[in-house]
Amino acid sequence: MSVHLYCVLPDASRSAVPKGLHGLAGHGVRALPLPSSPLVAWVSEVERSLPVSIDGVREHDAVIDAALSTGDTPVPARYGQRFASDDECRAALAQRAASVSSLVDTLQGMVEMTLLFAPTSRRALRELEPELSVGAPDSGMGRRYLETLRDREMRRRGIAALASELAIEVTAAVGTLVKRSLEHTAVAELPLLTVSHLIRREAADDYRRRAEAVATGGDVRLLVIGPRAPYSFCTLAGGSAGTHGMKLAD
Repeated sequence: MSVHLYCVLPDASRSAVPKGLHGLAGHGVRALPLPSSPLVAWVSEVERSLPVSIDGVREHDAVIDAALSTGDTPVPARYGQRFASDDECRAALAQRAASVSSLVDTLQGMVEMTLLFAPTSRRALRELEPELSVGAPDSGMGRRYLETLRDREMRRRGIAALASELAIEVTAAVGTLVKRSLEHTAVAELPLLTVSHLIRREAADDYRRRAEAVATGGDVRLLVIGPRAPYSFCTLAGGSAGTHGMKLAD
């Protein structure tokens, strides 16, 4: 067995694990107090061979959502960080104790809101249309293929520009509520643009109203995701970027 780390919370006495909470592969979640510190980690004992999966990511996120529901803000660990024992998990956290403690303190009372700008279904379907009909080759097929690629790239750039313009408008609307922001680099055509904001927990409803009040339509739509734990703002001092949760080890 191994110890899977979900998150770190500021106080074991306040952030009790809800009775019956289960995490990866149905394993129970328990609190792991940290020595010489008020901080507490939430962990599960899981099989060493448990593979990475979409279900696992969802189960990991569900535990962190439960931690957020305690009223404190958890510092989520990047999915997949496992240790041979409780002592090894404690040692990894103790090695970065000052940075972990600072991050927990900084993020208290905060949540993450994410703006996702993507093509409308109408536009997405248009972009997915076949570039050329399958048929017998002819002397003009190569030219038509290149023209199709050029037109497709022009459409892609046009919709990306519209997404950027909408992002500027929405960011201006919520700007006074934002403490920190991060734009995520797209790894695929959909979504086109994702922006995460760190805000006060009590401002979440106001943030959503302001964002959704910005006129949308045409070829770009806006999705407002959150409030959720601040995954995008968990970089430890001197460590790798924590855009998917706190990373203690490679």
